[in-house]
Amino acid sequence: MTGGELIAALAGAGGERPPYVPLVGRLAAELGQVPFDVYVTDAQAQAMALAQAVLAIGADGATVGVGTDPAIGCDVAERVRPLLAGIGIVAVVRGSDVAAARAYCEVGVSMVIVSSPEQGGKLKTLANACRFYDVPAILFDPSLEDAAAVAANFGLSGAFVDQPTGFEPVIVGGGLCVDDLDADVPPPRHDAFFWSFPDEIPSTTSPEGLVELGARLTR
Repeated sequence: MTGGELIAALAGAGGERPPYVPLVGRLAAELGQVPFDVYVTDAQAQAMALAQAVLAIGADGATVGVGTDPAIGCDVAERVRPLLAGIGIVAVVRGSDVAAARAYCEVGVSMVIVSSPEQGGKLKTLANACRFYDVPAILFDPSLEDAAAVAANFGLSGAFVDQPTGFEPVIVGGGLCVDDLDADVPPPRHDAFFWSFPDEIPSTTSPEGLVELGARLTR
């Protein structure tokens, strides 16, 4: 899938601007007043809290599976879809879990985020599995100095990066900072780029600031 096709797959963006896909998990639990241990084990509770959070902040993608068993995450994906018509479902897979990636692809997610995977053959297999379903696999590992290069090396579609340059050889997500939500930062490019943060949004982040940010990015 190309960057342009990714933007089209995240239906809320309409292809006219970079989509806004923040990694939301604990923040959704906090906003929904759901204990995180309940959020990660109760698919209905997660779906309701996630839908409320995603709609509130104007995101184009709802990240399911943060801290959650893949079977529950797939259930959440099915439950949250009718609550978020026109918004893409983005799965978060921990490690190089090929079976989990396939399961999420089977339920029709728009993107798979591969969180802190072990680098090796299984990661390449995961990338190939997602490619079979035409679902982009995006590397998420804040510990890497050059996540975009690592993603390209293992055949992944892209990566989250701290400071996008606009010249990365893969799809990149980033460009935002929770410490400066008021900043009006232009996108480094429109194709093969989506707005996000280099890490999961902390549960202590100002909801009002995120709402205002989402309004600017998605107008």
